[in-house]
Amino acid sequence: MSKELTTTNTGEMLAALRNTVAPGLTDPEFMLFAEMCRATGLNPATKEIWAIKAGGRLQLMTGINGFLKIANSHPQFDGMEVSFEHDEKGFLVSSTAKVYRKDRKFPSVATAYLAEYGKPTPIWKQMPTIMLSKCAKSLAIREAFINELGGLYTAEEMPNEFAPPKTYEAPPVDHTVHGDIIEVRPPDAPKPKATPTLYDLSKVEGEHRIAAENYLKSCAAKHVTGSIWRSPVRLQRLTQCVTEDTIHVKESNNETEKV
Repeated sequence: MSKELTTTNTGEMLAALRNTVAPGLTDPEFMLFAEMCRATGLNPATKEIWAIKAGGRLQLMTGINGFLKIANSHPQFDGMEVSFEHDEKGFLVSSTAKVYRKDRKFPSVATAYLAEYGKPTPIWKQMPTIMLSKCAKSLAIREAFINELGGLYTAEEMPNEFAPPKTYEAPPVDHTVHGDIIEVRPPDAPKPKATPTLYDLSKVEGEHRIAAENYLKSCAAKHVTGSIWRSPVRLQRLTQCVTEDTIHVKESNNETEKV
């Protein structure tokens, strides 16, 4: 089965890409971005490559996996080595990467220093060795394959503002359950006041009557008298059975009075 992304509407796909991985680009800039995607074989729909505006200028970005994909697919790629340097106290100082090509006598060598590339982010604090090695690999791979990667940078070696654009995520919602009804509200929305409501099932017959009564019971409604039920809140079902008759219920003895 083919793993290529397909779409029934090319226009919709291009619009989606412009709004997610290439926001704010002019038409010429987007054409340049599309050409880079074609030339490198990186897929923007899977965030292998993206474009941002930095200081009003177009900057094409990828991750270390994008660089590794290009290097490993090149017929002259002949492996890579990564080493680390620590100070006398054992603290990480730098990472050096060597990228070998079959058609070159010497490898492309690049060193990334923690003092220059380290970021005050949780992942850098947790895994500084891995993150610094990504920077060193990016530098060395770009030098080794300058024709394919010239002008393309990885997120690991750039400031945080060059990270891929975040896709929209819906805010968390509060789910309040009334029986088998789920009410969905944004977290900042005020909770509705509990409004005791009366329901008259006199016009509901047969199996529908049984189902309505079971639903009311599941919503903590109480049988008042005859066909009248009282729910502690207004429900999203049985709206056609809501009655406006005012009935005061003496719950202690289950008596009713009409006013």
